[in-house]
Amino acid sequence: MSEYRHDFLTGRWVIIAEERANRPNQFEYDIKIKGFSHFKETDEKTFLLCPFCPGNETETPSETAAFREIDSEKNSQNWKTRVVPNRYPAVCEITNENLLNYENQKERIKNPSEIFSFAGFGKHEVIIETPRHLRSFSQFNDEEICNAFLMYRQRIQELRAENKWAYIIIFKNVGVAAGASLPHSHSQIIAMPFVPPSVLTEFNNAVLYQKTHRQCYWCSTIQKEISTHSKQKSCDASKSRVILETEQFLLFCPFASRFAMETSILPKRHISHFELLNDKTLKELAFLVRESIIRLEKTDKWDKNEPSYNIILKSAPFSKEYFLNSATGKNQESEKNYHFSISILPALTKAAGFEWGTGIHINSVSPETAAAILRKFETLRH
Repeated sequence: MSEYRHDFLTGRWVIIAEERANRPNQFEYDIKIKGFSHFKETDEKTFLLCPFCPGNETETPSETAAFREIDSEKNSQNWKTRVVPNRYPAVCEITNENLLNYENQKERIKNPSEIFSFAGFGKHEVIIETPRHLRSFSQFNDEEICNAFLMYRQRIQELRAENKWAYIIIFKNVGVAAGASLPHSHSQIIAMPFVPPSVLTEFNNAVLYQKTHRQCYWCSTIQKEISTHSKQKSCDASKSRVILETEQFLLFCPFASRFAMETSILPKRHISHFELLNDKTLKELAFLVRESIIRLEKTDKWDKNEPSYNIILKSAPFSKEYFLNSATGKNQESEKNYHFSISILPALTKAAGFEWGTGIHINSVSPETAAAILRKFETLRH
Protein backbone atom coordinates (compact mmCIF):
# COMPACT_ATOMS: atom_id res chain seq x y z
CA MET A 1 0.00 0.00 0.00
CA SER A 2 1.27 3.51 -0.80
CA GLU A 3 2.11 6.03 1.92
CA TYR A 4 2.10 9.82 2.23
CA ARG A 5 5.22 11.21 3.94
CA HIS A 6 5.85 14.79 5.06
CA ASP A 7 9.19 16.60 5.28
CA PHE A 8 8.91 19.04 8.18
CA LEU A 9 11.95 21.05 7.12
CA THR A 10 10.84 21.86 3.57
CA GLY A 11 7.10 21.46 3.99
CA ARG A 12 7.05 19.00 1.07
CA TRP A 13 4.87 15.92 0.80
CA VAL A 14 5.81 12.79 -1.12
CA ILE A 15 4.02 9.56 -1.95
CA ILE A 16 5.98 6.33 -1.49
CA ALA A 17 4.42 3.86 -3.93
CA GLU A 18 6.71 0.92 -4.66
CA GLU A 19 4.12 -0.86 -6.78
CA ARG A 20 4.60 1.93 -9.36
CA ALA A 21 7.98 0.44 -10.23
CA ASN A 22 6.18 -2.38 -12.07
CA ARG A 23 4.45 -0.09 -14.57
CA PRO A 24 4.91 -1.12 -18.23
CA ASN A 25 6.88 1.28 -20.42
CA GLN A 26 6.65 0.94 -24.18
CA PHE A 27 8.70 4.05 -24.88
CA GLU A 28 12.41 3.62 -25.53
CA TYR A 29 14.51 6.23 -23.81
CA ASP A 30 17.47 7.02 -26.07
CA ILE A 31 20.40 9.10 -24.87
CA LYS A 32 23.04 10.24 -27.33
CA ILE A 33 25.75 12.87 -27.23
CA LYS A 34 27.09 13.70 -30.66
CA GLY A 35 30.85 13.44 -30.79
CA PHE A 36 31.29 12.07 -27.27
CA SER A 37 31.20 8.65 -25.65
CA HIS A 38 29.59 9.46 -22.33
CA PHE A 39 30.67 6.54 -20.22
CA LYS A 40 33.79 5.05 -21.78
CA GLU A 41 37.29 6.29 -22.44
CA THR A 42 37.21 8.17 -25.72
CA ASP A 43 39.56 8.48 -28.64
CA GLU A 44 42.06 11.25 -29.32
CA LYS A 45 39.58 13.14 -31.50
CA THR A 46 37.15 13.44 -28.59
CA PHE A 47 39.84 14.86 -26.30
CA LEU A 48 40.65 17.48 -28.93
CA LEU A 49 36.98 18.49 -28.99
CA CYS A 50 36.56 18.71 -25.20
CA PRO A 51 37.04 22.30 -23.92
CA PHE A 52 37.89 21.00 -20.43
CA CYS A 53 40.80 18.76 -21.44
CA PRO A 54 44.46 19.91 -21.12
CA GLY A 55 45.67 21.76 -24.18
CA ASN A 56 42.27 23.35 -24.76
CA GLU A 57 42.56 26.07 -22.11
CA THR A 58 41.88 28.78 -24.72
CA GLU A 59 38.45 27.24 -25.29
CA THR A 60 37.30 28.48 -21.86
CA PRO A 61 37.25 31.97 -20.32
CA SER A 62 40.38 32.94 -18.37
CA GLU A 63 40.62 30.95 -15.15
CA THR A 64 39.49 32.39 -11.84
CA ALA A 65 41.44 29.96 -9.66
CA ALA A 66 43.47 26.77 -10.07
CA PHE A 67 45.57 24.16 -8.35
CA ARG A 68 48.67 23.90 -10.54
CA GLU A 69 52.06 22.30 -10.79
CA ILE A 70 54.82 24.53 -9.42
CA ASP A 71 55.83 27.31 -11.85
CA SER A 72 53.06 26.54 -14.36
CA GLU A 73 51.47 29.68 -15.77
CA LYS A 74 47.86 30.76 -15.56
CA ASN A 75 45.68 29.36 -18.38
CA SER A 76 48.39 26.92 -19.42
CA GLN A 77 48.53 23.14 -19.09
CA ASN A 78 49.88 21.29 -16.00
CA TRP A 79 46.87 22.09 -13.81
CA LYS A 80 45.16 19.78 -11.33
CA THR A 81 41.86 21.59 -10.71
CA ARG A 82 40.70 24.65 -12.58
CA VAL A 83 37.89 27.21 -12.12
CA VAL A 84 36.62 29.35 -15.01
CA PRO A 85 33.63 31.65 -15.51
CA ASN A 86 30.73 29.88 -17.18
CA ARG A 87 30.73 30.84 -20.86
CA TYR A 88 26.93 30.72 -20.82
CA PRO A 89 26.10 32.09 -17.35
CA ALA A 90 22.68 32.02 -15.74
CA VAL A 91 23.56 35.23 -13.87
CA CYS A 92 25.83 38.21 -14.57
CA GLU A 93 28.61 39.83 -12.55
CA ILE A 94 28.02 43.09 -10.68
CA THR A 95 30.09 45.77 -12.40
CA ASN A 96 30.71 49.45 -11.66
CA GLU A 97 28.13 50.28 -14.32
CA ASN A 98 25.27 48.29 -12.78
CA LEU A 99 26.27 48.55 -9.10
CA LEU A 100 23.99 51.52 -8.43
CA ASN A 101 21.01 49.64 -9.87
CA TYR A 102 21.77 46.69 -7.61
CA GLU A 103 22.09 48.85 -4.48
CA ASN A 104 18.76 50.53 -5.23
CA GLN A 105 17.02 47.16 -5.49
CA LYS A 106 18.45 45.42 -2.40
CA GLU A 107 15.54 46.13 -0.05
CA ARG A 108 12.91 45.17 -2.63
CA ILE A 109 14.83 41.95 -3.36
CA LYS A 110 14.45 40.88 0.27
CA ASN A 111 10.77 41.85 0.54
CA PRO A 112 9.08 41.87 -2.88
CA SER A 113 5.47 43.03 -2.45
CA GLU A 114 4.32 42.87 -6.06
CA ILE A 115 5.27 41.54 -9.47
CA PHE A 116 8.91 42.47 -9.58
CA SER A 117 12.06 41.83 -11.57
CA PHE A 118 15.62 43.05 -11.57
CA ALA A 119 18.83 42.34 -13.47
CA GLY A 120 20.21 38.83 -13.03
CA PHE A 121 23.13 39.72 -10.78
CA GLY A 122 25.37 36.93 -9.55
CA LYS A 123 28.42 34.89 -10.39
CA HIS A 124 28.41 31.59 -12.29
CA GLU A 125 31.57 29.49 -12.45
CA VAL A 126 32.62 26.05 -13.65
CA ILE A 127 34.93 23.91 -11.51
CA ILE A 128 36.85 21.45 -13.70
CA GLU A 129 37.91 19.00 -11.01
CA THR A 130 40.49 16.98 -12.97
CA PRO A 131 42.38 17.25 -16.27
CA ARG A 132 41.63 13.58 -16.96
CA HIS A 133 38.65 13.04 -19.26
CA LEU A 134 36.47 11.29 -16.67
CA ARG A 135 32.71 11.51 -16.25
CA SER A 136 32.20 10.62 -12.60
CA PHE A 137 33.59 10.99 -9.09
CA SER A 138 33.59 7.19 -8.94
CA GLN A 139 36.58 7.20 -11.32
CA PHE A 140 38.60 9.77 -9.35
CA ASN A 141 41.74 8.85 -7.41
CA ASP A 142 42.34 10.13 -3.87
CA GLU A 143 44.14 13.32 -4.94
CA GLU A 144 41.50 14.24 -7.53
CA ILE A 145 38.50 13.83 -5.23
CA CYS A 146 40.24 15.77 -2.43
CA ASN A 147 41.22 18.58 -4.81
CA ALA A 148 37.61 18.94 -5.91
CA PHE A 149 36.41 19.52 -2.35
CA LEU A 150 39.37 21.72 -1.44
CA MET A 151 38.47 23.94 -4.39
CA TYR A 152 34.82 24.01 -3.34
CA ARG A 153 35.91 25.33 0.04
CA GLN A 154 38.36 27.83 -1.42
CA ARG A 155 35.88 29.35 -3.86
CA ILE A 156 33.14 29.68 -1.23
CA GLN A 157 35.60 31.42 1.09
CA GLU A 158 36.75 33.76 -1.68
CA LEU A 159 33.23 34.60 -2.82
CA ARG A 160 32.14 35.17 0.76
CA ALA A 161 34.99 37.67 1.17
CA GLU A 162 33.61 39.75 -1.72
CA ASN A 163 30.68 40.81 0.53
CA LYS A 164 28.32 40.92 -2.46
CA TRP A 165 26.44 37.67 -2.11
CA ALA A 166 23.82 36.32 0.28
CA TYR A 167 23.88 32.70 -0.85
CA ILE A 168 26.08 30.27 -2.78
CA ILE A 169 25.22 26.83 -4.10
CA ILE A 170 27.49 24.20 -5.62
CA PHE A 171 26.02 21.50 -7.82
CA LYS A 172 27.13 18.80 -10.23
CA ASN A 173 25.10 17.36 -13.11
CA VAL A 174 26.10 13.89 -14.32
CA GLY A 175 24.45 12.40 -17.39
CA VAL A 176 22.17 13.92 -19.99
CA ALA A 177 18.99 13.07 -18.05
CA ALA A 178 20.36 15.13 -15.13
CA GLY A 179 21.11 18.17 -17.28
CA ALA A 180 24.78 17.64 -18.16
CA SER A 181 25.86 19.17 -21.49
CA LEU A 182 29.50 18.02 -21.45
CA PRO A 183 30.79 14.61 -20.34
CA HIS A 184 34.10 15.80 -18.83
CA SER A 185 33.52 15.84 -15.06
CA HIS A 186 32.82 19.33 -13.72
CA SER A 187 30.83 21.12 -11.03
CA GLN A 188 29.18 24.53 -11.04
CA ILE A 189 28.95 27.28 -8.45
CA ILE A 190 26.41 30.12 -8.47
CA ALA A 191 26.51 33.11 -6.12
CA MET A 192 23.24 35.01 -5.61
CA PRO A 193 22.35 38.38 -4.05
CA PHE A 194 19.43 36.90 -2.08
CA VAL A 195 18.58 33.69 -0.26
CA PRO A 196 16.32 31.36 -2.29
CA PRO A 197 12.80 30.93 -0.84
CA SER A 198 13.31 27.17 -0.32
CA VAL A 199 16.36 27.85 1.86
CA LEU A 200 14.47 30.50 3.84
CA THR A 201 11.68 27.97 4.39
CA GLU A 202 14.18 25.43 5.68
CA PHE A 203 15.75 27.99 7.96
CA ASN A 204 12.49 29.24 9.43
CA ASN A 205 11.24 25.70 10.02
CA ALA A 206 14.57 24.82 11.64
CA VAL A 207 14.20 27.81 13.99
CA LEU A 208 10.66 26.69 14.84
CA TYR A 209 11.84 23.12 15.50
CA GLN A 210 14.64 24.29 17.79
CA LYS A 211 12.27 26.56 19.68
CA THR A 212 9.85 23.66 20.21
CA HIS A 213 12.30 20.81 20.83
CA ARG A 214 15.36 22.77 22.01
CA GLN A 215 17.50 20.88 19.50
CA CYS A 216 18.76 21.36 15.96
CA TYR A 217 16.47 19.66 13.43
CA TRP A 218 19.36 18.07 11.53
CA CYS A 219 21.12 16.89 14.69
CA SER A 220 17.86 15.35 15.86
CA THR A 221 17.41 13.61 12.50
CA ILE A 222 20.90 12.14 12.69
CA GLN A 223 20.29 10.80 16.19
CA LYS A 224 17.00 9.20 15.15
CA GLU A 225 18.47 7.60 12.03
CA ILE A 226 21.49 6.19 13.88
CA SER A 227 19.29 4.94 16.72
CA THR A 228 16.90 3.22 14.30
CA HIS A 229 19.80 1.65 12.43
CA SER A 230 21.37 0.33 15.62
CA LYS A 231 18.10 -1.27 16.71
CA GLN A 232 17.42 -2.82 13.31
CA LYS A 233 20.88 -4.42 13.08
CA SER A 234 19.71 -7.10 15.48
CA CYS A 235 16.21 -7.57 14.05
CA ASP A 236 14.62 -6.19 10.88
CA ALA A 237 17.34 -4.26 9.01
CA SER A 238 14.90 -3.49 6.18
CA LYS A 239 13.49 -0.63 8.27
CA SER A 240 16.79 1.22 8.47
CA ARG A 241 17.57 4.16 6.18
CA VAL A 242 21.29 4.36 7.07
CA ILE A 243 23.72 3.27 4.36
CA LEU A 244 27.09 4.06 5.89
CA GLU A 245 28.38 5.84 8.97
CA THR A 246 31.91 7.25 9.26
CA GLU A 247 33.61 8.99 12.15
CA GLN A 248 32.18 12.40 11.24
CA PHE A 249 29.41 11.83 8.66
CA LEU A 250 26.22 9.90 8.04
CA LEU A 251 25.13 8.66 4.60
CA PHE A 252 21.41 7.79 4.55
CA CYS A 253 18.22 7.87 2.49
CA PRO A 254 15.89 10.67 3.69
CA PHE A 255 12.55 9.64 5.22
CA ALA A 256 10.56 11.71 2.68
CA SER A 257 12.77 11.05 -0.36
CA ARG A 258 11.39 12.62 -3.53
CA PHE A 259 13.40 10.41 -5.88
CA ALA A 260 14.22 6.72 -6.08
CA MET A 261 17.64 6.01 -4.53
CA GLU A 262 17.95 9.58 -3.21
CA THR A 263 20.68 9.93 -0.56
CA SER A 264 21.91 12.62 1.84
CA ILE A 265 25.15 13.20 3.71
CA LEU A 266 25.13 15.14 6.97
CA PRO A 267 27.95 15.98 9.38
CA LYS A 268 27.29 14.28 12.73
CA ARG A 269 28.68 17.36 14.48
CA HIS A 270 26.68 20.59 14.11
CA ILE A 271 28.39 22.49 11.28
CA SER A 272 26.42 25.20 9.52
CA HIS A 273 28.88 26.28 6.82
CA PHE A 274 30.72 23.86 4.56
CA GLU A 275 33.63 26.29 4.20
CA LEU A 276 34.42 25.90 7.91
CA LEU A 277 35.59 22.28 7.49
CA ASN A 278 39.25 21.57 8.22
CA ASP A 279 41.41 19.51 5.86
CA LYS A 280 40.95 16.21 7.70
CA THR A 281 37.15 16.49 7.81
CA LEU A 282 37.03 17.65 4.21
CA LYS A 283 39.05 14.61 3.09
CA GLU A 284 36.68 12.24 4.92
CA LEU A 285 33.70 13.91 3.27
CA ALA A 286 35.29 13.71 -0.18
CA PHE A 287 35.92 9.98 0.21
CA LEU A 288 32.36 9.41 1.44
CA VAL A 289 30.85 11.25 -1.55
CA ARG A 290 32.97 9.14 -3.91
CA GLU A 291 31.92 6.00 -2.05
CA SER A 292 28.24 6.91 -2.29
CA ILE A 293 28.54 7.46 -6.06
CA ILE A 294 30.35 4.14 -6.51
CA ARG A 295 27.49 2.36 -4.75
CA LEU A 296 24.81 4.28 -6.62
CA GLU A 297 26.35 3.50 -10.02
CA LYS A 298 26.52 -0.21 -9.19
CA THR A 299 22.74 -0.52 -8.89
CA ASP A 300 20.83 -2.09 -11.76
CA LYS A 301 18.16 0.61 -12.04
CA TRP A 302 19.75 2.74 -14.76
CA ASP A 303 18.10 2.98 -18.15
CA LYS A 304 20.52 1.52 -20.74
CA ASN A 305 23.17 1.43 -17.99
CA GLU A 306 23.59 5.22 -18.18
CA PRO A 307 23.71 6.66 -14.62
CA SER A 308 22.45 10.24 -14.38
CA TYR A 309 22.17 12.21 -11.16
CA ASN A 310 22.63 15.60 -9.52
CA ILE A 311 24.89 16.30 -6.55
CA ILE A 312 23.90 19.38 -4.53
CA LEU A 313 25.97 20.98 -1.76
CA LYS A 314 23.85 23.25 0.43
CA SER A 315 25.56 25.42 3.02
CA ALA A 316 24.23 28.12 5.33
CA PRO A 317 23.76 31.56 3.77
CA PHE A 318 26.27 34.30 4.49
CA SER A 319 24.27 37.29 5.65
CA LYS A 320 22.36 37.42 8.92
CA GLU A 321 20.22 40.27 7.61
CA TYR A 322 18.20 37.76 5.58
CA PHE A 323 17.09 35.86 8.66
CA LEU A 324 14.36 37.99 10.14
CA ASN A 325 12.14 35.39 11.74
CA SER A 326 8.48 36.31 11.82
CA ALA A 327 7.85 34.44 15.08
CA THR A 328 10.44 36.31 17.15
CA GLY A 329 11.07 39.49 15.18
CA LYS A 330 14.77 39.01 15.83
CA ASN A 331 17.67 38.08 13.61
CA GLN A 332 18.62 34.45 14.05
CA GLU A 333 22.17 33.30 13.55
CA SER A 334 22.48 30.74 10.79
CA GLU A 335 25.37 29.11 12.67
CA LYS A 336 22.95 27.97 15.38
CA ASN A 337 20.06 26.94 13.18
CA TYR A 338 21.44 25.57 9.92
CA HIS A 339 23.32 22.39 9.04
CA PHE A 340 25.19 21.99 5.75
CA SER A 341 24.34 18.92 3.67
CA ILE A 342 25.03 17.11 0.43
CA SER A 343 22.19 15.54 -1.55
CA ILE A 344 22.55 13.05 -4.39
CA LEU A 345 19.43 12.96 -6.58
CA PRO A 346 19.29 10.20 -9.23
CA ALA A 347 17.45 10.98 -12.46
CA LEU A 348 15.63 7.66 -12.64
CA THR A 349 12.19 9.13 -13.34
CA LYS A 350 10.79 12.35 -14.72
CA ALA A 351 8.24 14.66 -13.16
CA ALA A 352 4.85 14.26 -14.85
CA GLY A 353 1.40 15.82 -14.61
CA PHE A 354 0.72 14.89 -10.99
CA GLU A 355 4.08 16.24 -9.78
CA TRP A 356 3.72 19.50 -11.72
CA GLY A 357 0.12 19.94 -10.66
CA THR A 358 0.50 19.22 -6.94
CA GLY A 359 4.19 19.63 -6.12
CA ILE A 360 4.05 16.13 -4.60
CA HIS A 361 6.58 13.65 -5.97
CA ILE A 362 5.75 9.95 -6.33
CA ASN A 363 8.71 7.78 -5.34
CA SER A 364 8.60 4.15 -6.48
CA VAL A 365 11.51 3.03 -4.29
CA SER A 366 11.08 3.58 -0.55
CA PRO A 367 14.12 5.02 1.25
CA GLU A 368 14.27 1.87 3.37
CA THR A 369 14.49 -0.32 0.25
CA ALA A 370 17.02 2.05 -1.34
CA ALA A 371 19.24 1.97 1.74
CA ALA A 372 19.13 -1.84 1.81
CA ILE A 373 20.22 -1.97 -1.84
CA LEU A 374 23.07 0.49 -1.33
CA ARG A 375 24.27 -1.14 1.91
CA LYS A 376 24.96 -4.44 0.18
CA PHE A 377 27.80 -3.01 -1.92
CA GLU A 378 31.10 -3.28 -0.08
CA THR A 379 33.28 -0.24 0.48
CA LEU A 380 35.72 -0.18 -2.40
CA ARG A 381 38.08 2.60 -1.38
CA HIS A 382 38.58 4.61 1.80
